[in-house]
Amino acid sequence: MASLARAGSDSRPLDRVLRHCYKSNERPRRSPRRKKKSSSRREDLLFTRRQALFSLATLSSFGVTDSKARASTSISSNAAAEFYAKWRYAEPRDILPFIRDRSERGDPNGVLLAFDEFFSMYPTYHLGREKAEILTGIVRNTKPERCVEIGTFLGYSAIHTASNFVSPEARLVCVEFEPRHAEVARECVEWAGLSSQVEVLVGEGGKRVMDVKAMVGGSADLIFLDHCKPCYLPDLIAMEEAGLVAKGTVVVADNVVYPGAPDYLRHVDTLAGAYKTELLEAKFEYDQVWREDWETPKDAMSYSVRVL
Repeated sequence: MASLARAGSDSRPLDRVLRHCYKSNERPRRSPRRKKKSSSRREDLLFTRRQALFSLATLSSFGVTDSKARASTSISSNAAAEFYAKWRYAEPRDILPFIRDRSERGDPNGVLLAFDEFFSMYPTYHLGREKAEILTGIVRNTKPERCVEIGTFLGYSAIHTASNFVSPEARLVCVEFEPRHAEVARECVEWAGLSSQVEVLVGEGGKRVMDVKAMVGGSADLIFLDHCKPCYLPDLIAMEEAGLVAKGTVVVADNVVYPGAPDYLRHVDTLAGAYKTELLEAKFEYDQVWREDWETPKDAMSYSVRVL
């Protein structure tokens, strides 16, 4: 856990953090590629990605976690072949049969394990187990009752949050931009037995602020941001101006180092005076093993408490 700024320091520590983030998380350089006929280009890319997914699935069963090893090694596995033959992932709803097959209705932990298994075979931009543990630790420690999530995807983080509520009166209002994702998230939340505590809205976070405020009944205790990174700052400002953020509100934001949200970090920086902020280090969750030059970047979630 690294502090963004400490009492009595000047603004340079945050500048150094941001410069380090940019430098360490630059996109890897790609080696020159030979030109291929356009007719075969898409087929080659699809074949390469499928090989990488197959390699990731087989290696994970042997406990291989190093991204370089996963990207450069391929182990044949009947189990992986059978998985891809049985469980496709061409659209968001394709995860639902798997969730229902691997978990029991009303068992959020079983649903989350099913998510983890599915995404270990189909690497996807979702919160991931490491960051989910950070988020649920915050939920257990702060014991929020009025919660907001912007960027819900298929409901993974929402289920993590709601299943760790301490109070039976706690509620979570989620906003998801993509209607197809929101539909799947609702069904996953319902299957987990949490629909009485979680509501999923469709739309842009900044444009649904007043709706969210009305649903939570005032200011929020906890806000989790995991949507488009350039939207973090304007959406947070909109929530501040609407009174959804008040003194004591905890705001957690993912991917503030990679891909990065520097303007947002400057706004919530401890030295700016409105928040007390820390960085909670974690690896970037979307392991793109089909890219030969891929190395898992360092990332972090920011933990900010409104102090004004």
